[in-house]
Amino acid sequence: MALIPVNYEEGQLVELPMADAQTLVKGGVVVPLASGYYGAGSATTAKDVQYVSMVDVVTTATGESVLCLRTQSRTIFEADTDANPARTDVGMLVDLATLSTINPNAVTNQVFYIEDIVGALADKKVRGYFIEGERGGV
Repeated sequence: MALIPVNYEEGQLVELPMADAQTLVKGGVVVPLASGYYGAGSATTAKDVQYVSMVDVVTTATGESVLCLRTQSRTIFEADTDANPARTDVGMLVDLATLSTINPNAVTNQVFYIEDIVGALADKKVRGYFIEGERGGV
């Protein structure tokens, strides 16, 4: 399961310094940590999602660089969901279910805008983008 970019422009890939022992999955959310380094997001991520990992990796040293994609350029993602989406979820701001899936039924943190449903409802896929604007802490 992952957040897969559908479109992105040149210059949106960046190398970010990670904290030690971070388990990142390709297509998973990456967030800034209090240490000043970056790490894996979680289902409780409640602030702007700025980056998505482009690789599967477990970091072994503080400052290890990992290739990530900026999300705030209105990059559109095809995202797996943890439950079947409903047509009424289109146009909703929803939460993360895990660091790489969307919960179309949760609207507490409101970090992802569902633009459309991809395929059949049972495929558990939506298309959308991360929204900008502070919504609290990680």
